[in-house]
Amino acid sequence: MSRRAVLACVLLLGACTLPETVDNLERENPPPELGRPGFVRVAARTGAWAGGLVGGVASVVLLPITYPVSLLAECPLGYSKAEFRWGAASMGASAGHWLLGAPLDVVHYVFWRAWVNPSCEPAGYDHVPMRPPVGPASATAAAKE
Repeated sequence: MSRRAVLACVLLLGACTLPETVDNLERENPPPELGRPGFVRVAARTGAWAGGLVGGVASVVLLPITYPVSLLAECPLGYSKAEFRWGAASMGASAGHWLLGAPLDVVHYVFWRAWVNPSCEPAGYDHVPMRPPVGPASATAAAKE
């Protein structure tokens, strides 16, 4: 095999973890239900991919260190042993997600969401009567009446 083919195969080692990491970031940090518009989510996703690619290369470079350490550990260093091995890809994706998504989210929040978002309305303070007490002492009190 040529050196380029070997290098390409080594660089593709982290390719399985990156799409899952980017999808998790988009779904959970923060979820779309909190009012993030599409342009913020697209920028954050783009940043996650860019940072994840840089982190994936760093993960491959660090693999001679992280792989033996993950094998020597008695319990997983994270949720699984693969999380420690490919940690640089996850950290790069998280950093890129924040670097490109956070500034646009702040701009959107300051100039739009803080002023018109109905979820920020004060809660209603209607009187809700308390339930009667439950238990053996309340049953004997009710029997006396």
